[in-house]
Amino acid sequence: MSTDIINDDSTDYVAPYEPLTACEDTFALAVIEYGGHIGSAYKAVFGDDSPYPVSRGKELLAKPQVALRIKEITDKIDDSTLITKGSHLYELADIRELAKATGQLKVALNAERNRGEVAGLYDQVNTRNTQNNVQINLVSKFDTLI
Repeated sequence: MSTDIINDDSTDYVAPYEPLTACEDTFALAVIEYGGHIGSAYKAVFGDDSPYPVSRGKELLAKPQVALRIKEITDKIDDSTLITKGSHLYELADIRELAKATGQLKVALNAERNRGEVAGLYDQVNTRNTQNNVQINLVSKFDTLI
């Protein structure tokens, strides 16, 4: 009677897709760089004289590993450029305090005003007074006889 030990280590991860080639990875970066324009991205990687760049680019995008790479890159970009209302308010408060400490009261006032706008304290509609020019022509009955 033989007992076999089965290694059921679930920490080993095998990628479900083949790794990207250098050209596929460069294409994924180019798609982001060219704002999603597939033809331009394909030409940037494979040359301007490549025939049918849009259809060939779509073939590359159909590969799950390429699409996942694009998503991975865009997620990293989104995370690195994320700004929240709270962090913006704190930054403006820091600018205000620094400006007050150095005697730059106009800058401090502008920073505080901007904090109020971000927080929604001010009406965003232009509230400047506008003059309505109204012209009234008074005509008397004697003016019509002339």
